[in-house]
Amino acid sequence: MDLLEPIRRGYHALGLGADEDVRAMLDQSGPEPACWEIHSLDVRVRSRPAGEVAALDLFGRLPAQYELVHVQVRSWSPNERHARLIVGGSYRVQVRGTPEAFDLPFSHVWSFANGRVKDVHSA
Repeated sequence: MDLLEPIRRGYHALGLGADEDVRAMLDQSGPEPACWEIHSLDVRVRSRPAGEVAALDLFGRLPAQYELVHVQVRSWSPNERHARLIVGGSYRVQVRGTPEAFDLPFSHVWSFANGRVKDVHSA
């Protein structure tokens, strides 16, 4: 399995309840669990094991009244020379308890080092 396959599976699993694939996407199943730095708008930096990072953090925190229903990847652009992957698409959120839903765009830039995910930026 190549380095990008767990990421591809993770995007497919988001919103569908396939937690194992989402954890593999974030952790890369390396010999030691990856550790992620979470940067928030109030300038705090926290370091947490990748397995504890919620998948929804890739899309920003959703207000409690919304739930993630589905993720649609529209572009998948690996760049081996710069060890990056740019993923673009949209995610569908639904207002809890109603049929009301809408799509929001996303763009993620994944960087790699030593055969593992180095960081992910959400633009």
